Amino acid sequence: MVSRIIFGIIFIPAGIAIMVYASKIVDNFTGSIGFAERYFGGGGTYTFVRFVGALVAIVSMLFMFGIAGAFYGAIVSGLGGIAGQ
Repeated sequence: MVSRIIFGIIFIPAGIAIMVYASKIVDNFTGSIGFAERYFGGGGTYTFVRFVGALVAIVSMLFMFGIAGAFYGAIVSGLGGIAGQ
């Protein structure tokens, strides 16, 4: 329980920081990401990095509150049992 809280305390702000500093991350670390530019249009790399930051924050919240397993189960059950094989 405590480990999940610590995990959330670390990774929720990390996800928010990724969203806030997306331009610095792209300019200094990742550069242009081809598939993001193709699918999201011009400036798609910045959008993709912000999307990753939001995903990190949301998944961290789900894990911290203990509903990640239920959320994952709901998604997998919609696949018709493919993941269970």
